Amino acid sequence: MRFHVLFDFVKKKIGIGLLQFLCGRLRKLSNVAIARAFDEFSVEEHEKESINMYRPKGLDILNLMEKRGMQANHQTYLWLLEGCLKSGSLVDAKRLHGKILKSGFNGEHVISCRLVDVYVTRGDLDDAFQVFDDFPERNVSDWNRLISIFAQKKLTRKVLGLFSRMLEENVNPDEITFAHILRASVGDKVSFRYVEQIHAKFIYLGFGTSPIVCNPLIDLYSKNGFVDSAKLVFGKLSSRDSVSWVAMISGLSQNGCEEEAILLYCDMHISGIIPTPYIFSSVISACTKIGLFKLGEQLHALIYKLAFASEIYVCNALVTLYSCCEDFISAEQIFTKMQCRDEVSYNSLISGLAQRGLSERALQLFEKMQLDSLKPDCVTVASIVSACASVGGLHKGKQLHAYAIKAGIYSDIVIEGSLLDLYVKCSDVETAREFFLTTQKENIVLWNMMLVAYGQIGDLSESFQIFIEMQNEGLIPNQYTYPSILRTCTSVGALDLGEQIHTQVIKTGFQPNVYVCSVLIDMYSKHGKLDTAHKIFRRLNEVDIVSWTAMIAGYARHDLFFEALKLFEEMQDQGIRSDNIGFSSAISACTGIQAINQGQQIHAQSIVSGYTLDLSVGNALVCLYARCGRIKDAYLAFDKIISKDDISWNGLISGFAQSGHCEEALKMFSQMNQAGVEPNMFTFSSAVSAAANIANIKQGRDRRDTENHFEARKYILVSKDYYGLSSEYLFDDVLSLLFFPLTKTLLSLPIGTRPSPQPVHLSLFELTVQASLNNGDVGRSE
Repeated sequence: MRFHVLFDFVKKKIGIGLLQFLCGRLRKLSNVAIARAFDEFSVEEHEKESINMYRPKGLDILNLMEKRGMQANHQTYLWLLEGCLKSGSLVDAKRLHGKILKSGFNGEHVISCRLVDVYVTRGDLDDAFQVFDDFPERNVSDWNRLISIFAQKKLTRKVLGLFSRMLEENVNPDEITFAHILRASVGDKVSFRYVEQIHAKFIYLGFGTSPIVCNPLIDLYSKNGFVDSAKLVFGKLSSRDSVSWVAMISGLSQNGCEEEAILLYCDMHISGIIPTPYIFSSVISACTKIGLFKLGEQLHALIYKLAFASEIYVCNALVTLYSCCEDFISAEQIFTKMQCRDEVSYNSLISGLAQRGLSERALQLFEKMQLDSLKPDCVTVASIVSACASVGGLHKGKQLHAYAIKAGIYSDIVIEGSLLDLYVKCSDVETAREFFLTTQKENIVLWNMMLVAYGQIGDLSESFQIFIEMQNEGLIPNQYTYPSILRTCTSVGALDLGEQIHTQVIKTGFQPNVYVCSVLIDMYSKHGKLDTAHKIFRRLNEVDIVSWTAMIAGYARHDLFFEALKLFEEMQDQGIRSDNIGFSSAISACTGIQAINQGQQIHAQSIVSGYTLDLSVGNALVCLYARCGRIKDAYLAFDKIISKDDISWNGLISGFAQSGHCEEALKMFSQMNQAGVEPNMFTFSSAVSAAANIANIKQGRDRRDTENHFEARKYILVSKDYYGLSSEYLFDDVLSLLFFPLTKTLLSLPIGTRPSPQPVHLSLFELTVQASLNNGDVGRSE
């Protein structure tokens, strides 16, 4: 059956509606058959309806119409342009444009406007401008139409160019014009003068209180940091809608005015305006920044009540809130319930976990993010690299480094800092140096990191070289540069160089800086120049806890125990809570003068402050109680130390030895060996002292173990020359009974790891003589 017969039948019998239905069915047939049907079909209205149905092949149908001698009208071209706008190509658009020019419809205003839309949509801005320039007349709506299109594409320069031409042609912009211009400018860093000029122009035209114009102006002022101007505009609004409140609240939150943002939210609430999800997002972010976590939780409850809990930007803000207050259970619950997650969702949780040291969980989430086909951005990479640095994941960090290079984000300043921090913390100084050479040399943070890297390995030469190179590059050392180089000077004993840098500190005006001065105090006190350290300390206008503890530790280190305790009390009188260094130094001072009562008071304070499990405080307490003969308390303090080191054991052994509890000292020495902790020369010295005291006390007793006595004596006789020992008589009674376990330990040490001769000789000699004197054996000591 021929198609034209079917169409004639439909036209005469059942009308255009069924014709449209049949056309839909016929679309599945071949284009040739349809074309032949239209070649013989003479009903004009049906042809136009079919053109509308067959937009993808509209130009072919138009050609058939022309072949039949039929003239397309105004509506036909609009249909074709509509089809080209939705699914056509740029080539189709140009072909259609040519036919419009040929037919003379280019003067039609509505067709020209639609043609501009087609060219802009297909990315041909030059032809769009050409069509726009050929408009016989252009009214404000025409200008707004084109400005709106370019504003949506964030082509700010094109928008401003059109605005200038608009003014040159004496076309007065309306509210819509200014709204588009302002929205196009948001996101671009613009000058205050530029924004003021636009502001002045629409005030002149009478739009100064219109929300349509003022809302984007508030946003533009805020995004560029001109928050005071934004507040003035907000205050002059004739009426405020939800967009006005969002713009002002988010602007305040983004510019460090979090408290004002929260107060403004309260004003909005009182005004009866129902908050939008965007407002909640901004207010929760403000609560997070200033630590008002309880208020944030209350807002969370209101969000549930208003059914905004599924909004992605609200959820992202809540995840950040709970991550910052370390409530990761709530943060992960919200994260898990999110129906849709974006990069911000993952970044909020990953960065929070990484910053709080939960690196393993952060790495797990990173893997999940990749499984969700989300691409890590700068924030993600920086957070995960920091997590790798915390757990020593150098290999994974290098993989992320490679990804950053491939993704083109390796030059981001945050990523550069995190990568360099990774290599520094993993002690890969060589890779850190190589990477540093590829970074932005104007970033002083990276220079400071390199100073830290070389300081960690005690390479003063390279540290000083970096310090000089940095200044040769035109960078001025800051409050973090000087402490880094000064710490290196302190660790390697380079006081002369440290004093030279101190001179530069004074010249550059950093002398009053508390961060720099605390390191100077530490340097001078560790080198015994306590007067200089004290002068720097007293000249500080504001003394932080680091400066206090550095000075207290300096006094305690050099046996000025009363001065240390006096300064500790002064610090407390000023309402400054001590840290672990302050507590351990004060307790050590109490140990030095055996002030057990004061030591117990400081112990109680450390419990209140939560430092009893700290290693340095625990070690100091062990020494205090052991030296003062409080065996039970010493054991209790020792048992509370979770990760005992050699200092913990030595403190207990030496404390017992010096307080006369020598058998307890040797018992702990044996347990230390059983625990697998490597004894050092301080351990051996304390054990020898304890053995010497016991031997003198037990003089005259029968030998209890001839074999042990023989082996111990044999060891001493054979090894005394190796250790530089000149007298045998010192060990006759000391070693024959109780020193055998100690000599056995010495013999078990590999040759390369045995203690050096001189320190052992001095320690054994001095301690044994002292033990003899303590027990009245003057002849033996002589």
